[in-house]
Amino acid sequence: MSKEANLTTSQRLVKHVLLWIVFGYCYQSAINLLIKMAADAQPDATLITAFAYGIGFNVLTAHLITKYDTHWPIIGAAFIALVGLVLVPLVLFGSGGLIAWPLLVGFLFTLPLFSYIVGKIKVKHSKN
Repeated sequence: MSKEANLTTSQRLVKHVLLWIVFGYCYQSAINLLIKMAADAQPDATLITAFAYGIGFNVLTAHLITKYDTHWPIIGAAFIALVGLVLVPLVLFGSGGLIAWPLLVGFLFTLPLFSYIVGKIKVKHSKN
């Protein structure tokens, strides 16, 4: 029997929240790098390029979230996005550290959405 099976719900929640906070910081670092890469690739259309890169990155991130968090992946994705895109920049840099509003709203919405979709795809493929 695994150690995870012996945890109470509150212990499991604390464990997940701590992991989500760490992953949120990593997510924030990756998103900032992604935006810098978009600015270098397409200086005239940085916002559109960054959002396109972010969509692909969020699909990959959703895959990782659903792979490693089998209990609450959608809640975890929303928490990770909120911590990574709002809380970490505010704590480290103040309101000037937040990304552009269209990107912020888009990434906050798409990470939980893609986690839901990827989870459904994985369930469907496991039945086949």
